[in-house]
Amino acid sequence: MSREEVTMLVLRKIVVDAFMFGALAFSIYFTRYLWLPFERGFFCGDESLMFPYKDDTVSTTVLRAVGLGLPIVIFLICEWVLLRKDYEDQRCLGLRVPSWLRGFYCALVSFGLGTCFVELSTNIAKNVIGRPRPHFFDLCKPTVDCSIERWRGRYIQADEYTCTGTLTDKFTDMHMSFLSGHSAWSAYTMIYLALYLEKRMVWRGTRVLRHSMQFVVVMLSWFTALSRVSDYKHHWSDVLAGYFLGVTLAVLVWTWGTDIVPQKKKHSPLPQHDFSMAIHPHAAAPA
Repeated sequence: MSREEVTMLVLRKIVVDAFMFGALAFSIYFTRYLWLPFERGFFCGDESLMFPYKDDTVSTTVLRAVGLGLPIVIFLICEWVLLRKDYEDQRCLGLRVPSWLRGFYCALVSFGLGTCFVELSTNIAKNVIGRPRPHFFDLCKPTVDCSIERWRGRYIQADEYTCTGTLTDKFTDMHMSFLSGHSAWSAYTMIYLALYLEKRMVWRGTRVLRHSMQFVVVMLSWFTALSRVSDYKHHWSDVLAGYFLGVTLAVLVWTWGTDIVPQKKKHSPLPQHDFSMAIHPHAAAPA
C-alpha cells in the first residue's frame, strides 16, 4: 500500500470517528438537557420511597475520573510495552505513526464510543421511565397528606401534588431512579478494562498480576453499584438493570467493536519443504 493510500485510510478513520463522537455528544446533550422527562406519580404510604436523602459514597466526579483515567493509563502502558519494538511504522502526512500509538488510538476510540453508548442508553431510560428515587418523600415533601382517608393507598398522579422541599435543584433528578447510571458506567468501564487486560497484558510473568488487576477493577465496579442501594439513590432493581446494561455493552463493544493492532511475530514460520528436511535430515535425494 502506498503512502498516499495509507494517509487517506488514516484520515478517513479519524474523520469517521470524529463524526461518530460528535453525533453521540449531541444526542447525549439532547437527552440530558432538552428532553422533558416523564414524571411518574406515587402510591401514598409507599415505604420504598421513604428513605432519607444521603450524599453519594462515590461521587459523579470520582466515577468519571476513575472510569476514564484508569483505562486510558492502562491502554497507554500496555500498548507501548506490547508494540514498542514493532518498527513497521506507518506514515500519515509524512509523520511516522508508531505501532503502539496506533494500538492506543484504536483501543481508546472503541472504549470512548462505548462510554457514549452507556450514557445515551441511561439518559433514555431515565427520561422514559421517570421512576421516583427511594428518597423521594424526603426531598419532595408532597402537599398530599397520606394519613387522610381521601388519599390513603391511592395512586397520586404527578399533577395532583406539588413539592414543598427546599432542595429544588434536585426535583427533576429525584424522578430518575431507573436505571442506575453509576452502575452502568462503572460496569462498562471496568468490565471492558478487565477484558482488555486479558487480551493485551500477555508478556511474560504477568499472569498473576493480570488476574489480580482484573479482580480489583471488577470489585471497584461492584462496590460502586452496591453503594447506590446503601446510599438510597436507587432501588435494587435499578442497580441490577444498570449493571446488566454496562456488562452487556462492555462485552459487545470489546468483542465486535474494538480494533486492536496485532503484535508482529519475531520469527517467520519455517517453509514446508524446509520443515520436512529438518524432520528427515537423512532422507535420500530423488534420482
